[in-house]
Amino acid sequence: MRNKFGFILVNPQLGENIGACARSLKNFGFSKLHIVNPKINFPNHKAKATSVGAFDIINKTKVFDSIENAISSFNIVISLSA
Repeated sequence: MRNKFGFILVNPQLGENIGACARSLKNFGFSKLHIVNPKINFPNHKAKATSVGAFDIINKTKVFDSIENAISSFNIVISLSA
């Protein structure tokens, strides 16, 4: 069932944040990560370094230019923000 869920980061500013998210996803058995308009070149060294073993998630992460495109493959979307 975990492979039916995905996570989307919108406008992430640091590669380290993307890597940490990938590591967290892997720790909990998830694998689908989408990124919308990263402010850095992705993938980069810092994202891979902080993913600590979640290279598979980093390598299959999809990058989108709009939120609409990123959510198009999902049936239900829940949004959270700081």
